[in-house]
Amino acid sequence: MGQTTDKRNSHVVLAIFANGRGFGLAVMKDALSLIDAYMVTLKYRPVANKHLIEKLKEKIDYYKPDVVILEEPTGYGSRKGKRVHKFIDSVRQHTKSVGLKVYSYSRNDIRFVFSNFNASSKFEIANVICENIPELEKRRPEKRKYYQSEQYSMSIFDAVSLGITHYYHSE
Repeated sequence: MGQTTDKRNSHVVLAIFANGRGFGLAVMKDALSLIDAYMVTLKYRPVANKHLIEKLKEKIDYYKPDVVILEEPTGYGSRKGKRVHKFIDSVRQHTKSVGLKVYSYSRNDIRFVFSNFNASSKFEIANVICENIPELEKRRPEKRKYYQSEQYSMSIFDAVSLGITHYYHSE
């Protein structure tokens, strides 16, 4: 995404959505304004938390966020594996150790916020996000069939939905 504003002059929120491949990352200055959004993955398998944490530290040093948002891995609606739970705990520990505020929201919290737009599935939530943040239109996922795996770009929308949920709850 092109950057049109100086990321260091405004309140920056870094939303991180961990999954089995790595994590989706959204850097936001308000609920509908993205500074950047992308997926961070590792080229080798199995995915190692140590290497993901190193990548995350680089992102935190670069964007200098005021707040970090994470999915609550034990929250209602979450189906995270043990490695992802450990990764989220490591992220929480690191961000607190560098003096950042950390907030967590469950999948249920996200669904509640997007229920205001008649969206409950990940696909419907991604469509609402695309309608309100035009920069993400080119990454809009197609509706998947029951036999298809989740699209690579979906973690970007998961991270953005976490950021929007944070703004909804903090206003």
